[in-house]
Amino acid sequence: MAEVLIVDDDPDARGMLAFTLVDSGFQVREAKDGEDALEELRAHTPDCILLDLMMPRLDGFKVLEAMRAEHLAAGIPVVVFSCKDEERSFVRVWELGADDYLTKPADPDAVALKVMRLLEAGTPAGRPGA
Repeated sequence: MAEVLIVDDDPDARGMLAFTLVDSGFQVREAKDGEDALEELRAHTPDCILLDLMMPRLDGFKVLEAMRAEHLAAGIPVVVFSCKDEERSFVRVWELGADDYLTKPADPDAVALKVMRLLEAGTPAGRPGA
């Protein structure tokens, strides 16, 4: 059973995604902000990460930067799930290694399907050279 780490400061968003992902057959871990996410990643690498961008203490951009600098979860698909919808955010997360970008609000079932497809593909979809 694949494990997904959900990183979002909104407990309702985390709960909704967790419920849907568990219902779709995934194991789920949760982190309430970027600092917690990095602690989780240092302890254990999940199979996929759902990452919000706008969070207190450490935002999603900084999480992606730290993941790259520390070689955390290398090769693991990262799906950014955020209400930020400007092009520069899209470009920046792809530069930092994210594999896909979904804007909120999104259908939780569509998010689960996206995670499933990325894991089935075995190769990060959005990375250059993939």
